Amino acid sequence: SDSHLPTSSRTRTHVDAMDFVSNDMELTSLGYGILLGAVGAFLTSFGLSILASIAYTARSARTLLGEGGEFAQATLLRKQVSPDHKFADIAPQQPQQSAVYHKTFFLISYVFDAIRKSDGMTVRIEVRDRKVPSFVYEKLREQASVTLRYMKDEPRRCRVVGALEHEKRGLMAFRTRAFFAFLLIAAGVVAVVLSVLDHHAAGGIVYGIVVLVSLFWQFAGRSTLQAVLPCCAATLRKPWSPLWMHRGFVFCQELGLDVEPSCEPQPIVPAGVEVVSFVV
Repeated sequence: SDSHLPTSSRTRTHVDAMDFVSNDMELTSLGYGILLGAVGAFLTSFGLSILASIAYTARSARTLLGEGGEFAQATLLRKQVSPDHKFADIAPQQPQQSAVYHKTFFLISYVFDAIRKSDGMTVRIEVRDRKVPSFVYEKLREQASVTLRYMKDEPRRCRVVGALEHEKRGLMAFRTRAFFAFLLIAAGVVAVVLSVLDHHAAGGIVYGIVVLVSLFWQFAGRSTLQAVLPCCAATLRKPWSPLWMHRGFVFCQELGLDVEPSCEPQPIVPAGVEVVSFVV
């Protein structure tokens, strides 16, 4: 108990305890501490979200390669490097948006038939403009056969095997993104440490709360929202990951029960028809 300490010791202990919050007594200084903690929390949370997306992508790949998945041979309809000439024509007219088109994506389109295990229905799946790694893209040839995996209960969830083998490696497959994520996390930690060392306990508190909320969202946020908002459960169950930019478009046609899957399926969307998405 402090009552057993000499008066000078009790005073020194009280001063040391107050030292971590001494700069929070002034409103301006308090705002600076909270801002520093908030910036650190944002950087760390952003880094954690990148790591979570890598983990999600790796888990999705392992799921498709697991017992719930099935092999299929698809016909490669088209290969495309994005941006294509259409975007190149638009860029000069909108110079402020030109930076958006500098990133290159390797896209493929393919079609295959499968039997959906849940009801025995034979379905035809066409995937348009699905992003794949560049080294996988280079090995593929248009109108040739390509091996993929799909989920037996949901054939619309599919992926080329070459991409899956790469993505299942997790951090080793996305070393650049992982390095950037760790840099963001480290920068966030440095920011909050500076805040605390400058006697801004409020910044540390803000950092801790925001990062804990971020971690909760990454681990259990979607499942919690599904339980709280059953009406949105179907939307929240859709696969998501920032690494799946250019997920593409998936079309499904039910061919009927007891229909033999075709070795040379025809596209669902007629040739020459472009599928695009836009926001008004």
